[in-house]
Amino acid sequence: MTAGHYTVLGGGGFIGSHLLRYLRQNDHQCFSPLRGDDSLFNSSLGHVIYCVGLTADFRSRPLDTVEAHVCLLRRLLEQAEFESLTYLSSTRVYAGATATDESSTLHVNPNQPGDLYNLSKLMGESLCLHGGRANTRVARLSNIVGLRPDPDIFIDQLLEEGRKTGRILLRTALSSRKDYLYIDDAVSALALIAASKAQGIINVASGEAVDNQQIVRILESDMGFIVDVAANAPAWDFTAIDINRLKDEFAIQPRLFSDYFPEFLKLYRRNKGFL
Repeated sequence: MTAGHYTVLGGGGFIGSHLLRYLRQNDHQCFSPLRGDDSLFNSSLGHVIYCVGLTADFRSRPLDTVEAHVCLLRRLLEQAEFESLTYLSSTRVYAGATATDESSTLHVNPNQPGDLYNLSKLMGESLCLHGGRANTRVARLSNIVGLRPDPDIFIDQLLEEGRKTGRILLRTALSSRKDYLYIDDAVSALALIAASKAQGIINVASGEAVDNQQIVRILESDMGFIVDVAANAPAWDFTAIDINRLKDEFAIQPRLFSDYFPEFLKLYRRNKGFL
């Protein structure tokens, strides 16, 4: 990938900060404005990667969620000068769908408070794809594994509970499964997609459905945690994400969970200061 000019919006967040680090390490020129910095409407932004968003706290901040996922994007499409724009969405939008390829019909219900996240992301996707600007695309990101300052996703919460007590109470069944992607694979894929001529939606995921049983085995063997499962723990089955487009158009084959998760746990132990 040749050196280029990138603007990372949301550079202070988990994905954005890792993406900035990756781009700079690969000698790309990067601009990451702070929230509320209107200078981004007065200069050429190059390849924009839109990482602005809310995740764990979207239920308590619905207005901020829509502002982050839709309203700033609208201003960019109307006013900003850029070479391309890649909007980061989420594979969460496949919840309840019968297939996970990029053309799948999706299901949302505004009566469900948890669907606010998906509804706002889908509005952002639609605006990006049909807002009248050329060279815009959507990257639907999977559940990302990586070091975070706050334990705001499932695996991080398990690790935090185990670190504090040596035990984990699993509140979902061992058969429950999701798609997980390592942060290093995510940012390298996003940088490649952002510099491409791709249009439409691209799933950025592992293509592998990892069940809780596999996670538990590694946490028991590598971390020494004792894991119990809550009585009548519900099972959720989030089928593997279709990544045929990612593999065929970009020649990307993300690493398997079993290959990177032990490596991540070593980083986690070092970061948290326990061996």
